[in-house]
Amino acid sequence: MLENYELIKTVYLLLDDGDQQFLGRHNLTQAQFYALLWLADGPKTMSELSQDMLCDPSNITRVAGILERKGLITRQRDEDDRRVIRLQITAVGQSLITQLHQAHETYTHNRLALLTEQEQADLQALLQKLGDGLRQQLLQPTLPTP
Repeated sequence: MLENYELIKTVYLLLDDGDQQFLGRHNLTQAQFYALLWLADGPKTMSELSQDMLCDPSNITRVAGILERKGLITRQRDEDDRRVIRLQITAVGQSLITQLHQAHETYTHNRLALLTEQEQADLQALLQKLGDGLRQQLLQPTLPTP
């Protein structure tokens, strides 16, 4: 069992490192890339983006500041509730994410092509089952303690 956990963790780290290298060549972090992807679907509040990306709101504040300085998004306070900040991708940001999203998909496809189509289908089914089970475990009222 623990061997499988270690293998999954190692594969995750290898995928993560490859993504960091790929996006770093385009002067973006993973958080910036995924924020642009989410915002490409339409404007969001900082809270909505934080929930979408499953991260702390303070991280979104930092990421949004960097993306705004790069001219890739705009931030605007809500007229009705000044505490709410709305984020919107700019035309430059939309152009960049359109290009990068396609390039990232090709890069990811090439990386996963190490497996046959059947192996990819089997892996997908197993990871889906594992993910669903782990999600259910997290919904349990108490997690086991050591």
